[in-house]
Amino acid sequence: MSTVFIASALAFLFMGCGGSKSDDPSDSGTVETGNGSGQSGIEPGDVPSDDVASQVVFDVPGFAYDITETPSGVVYVSIAENGIIEWDPEVNWPEVLTERAGAVFGIHWHDGAIYYTTSTHRQEGSLSKLNGNTGEVLSTAAGDVIFREPTDLTRTADGAWVLTDKTLETLFVVRDGETTMYDAGVSEPSSITSDENYVYVGGSDGVSRIAWPDGTPEKIDDRSVNGLHIFEGDLLGTNASWGVFRVNEGNRVGFEDMRIPGRLGGENTLYVTDWGNSGVWSTPQ
Repeated sequence: MSTVFIASALAFLFMGCGGSKSDDPSDSGTVETGNGSGQSGIEPGDVPSDDVASQVVFDVPGFAYDITETPSGVVYVSIAENGIIEWDPEVNWPEVLTERAGAVFGIHWHDGAIYYTTSTHRQEGSLSKLNGNTGEVLSTAAGDVIFREPTDLTRTADGAWVLTDKTLETLFVVRDGETTMYDAGVSEPSSITSDENYVYVGGSDGVSRIAWPDGTPEKIDDRSVNGLHIFEGDLLGTNASWGVFRVNEGNRVGFEDMRIPGRLGGENTLYVTDWGNSGVWSTPQ
C-alpha cells in the first residue's frame, strides 16, 4: 500500500467520521478525533488559548507518526509502516534515512542512536535500535507474551525502556536484557513520556502518572491523547479537539489550525506531527 494512498485514506476517514475515533492507516493505533471534554467536563471552547504561533516547517512523504530531536537540532520522523525521515533545519530539506527498519511507529533519540518500536498488523512488534539503515531487535516479548502494538517508547531516569502496547493494554519494561509487564493505568495506552520521577502514559480515557520505578498508576487527566511530551517543564498532550494542551490543567497552548495533532518532540523547539496531513508543525523558526 503506497504512502500516498495511506495519507488520502486518513483524510477521508477523518472528514467522514464527524469527530469519532477512526482507525489510522498505519493499522496500528487509532486517531483520537473526539473526547473533547477535559477536567470536570470542561469543553475546549470554554477555555482560553495561549494562541502560540505555529506553522508547517516541513512535509514528509507519507504519514508522519512520531518525532524526536537530537541535541544538535536534527529531527527524525517515523513514517508509519514505512521508515524514518531525517530533517536538518540548517539544510531545510527532509531526506529518507531508511526504508529498511520495519513498520516503524514510536521513535526516540538516546545516547547517539535512534531507538524505535515496530508493529506488524497488531500481531507482533519489537523494540529496536537503528544500526546504519537497518534495525537491531532488542526485545519482542515478556516471557510468552509477545508485543502486539507497541506504538510509543520512553527512556526512564533509571535506564529502562518503557513501551505502550495499545492492543494488550499494558506497558512493557525493558531493562538489562529482561522484559516485564507493568500496569498502564489507562485504557488503550498509546503514548508515553517520562521525567526524573514519573512515567506518564496517555490512552483513550486520559493520562496516568506512575512514580518510577515501583509506583501505582494514578489518573491525572480525563482527556484522550495522541501524544505526550515534556517541553520547558510543562507536560503537554494533543488531540483534535484541544490541539496542544497542558495536561492536568484546563488551558490550551495552541496549534488549533492542525487537522489532527499527533506526536510531539523537541528539546529547544516544540515540534508536532499532523496526523491529518503529511506535515510537521512548529513555532516560527
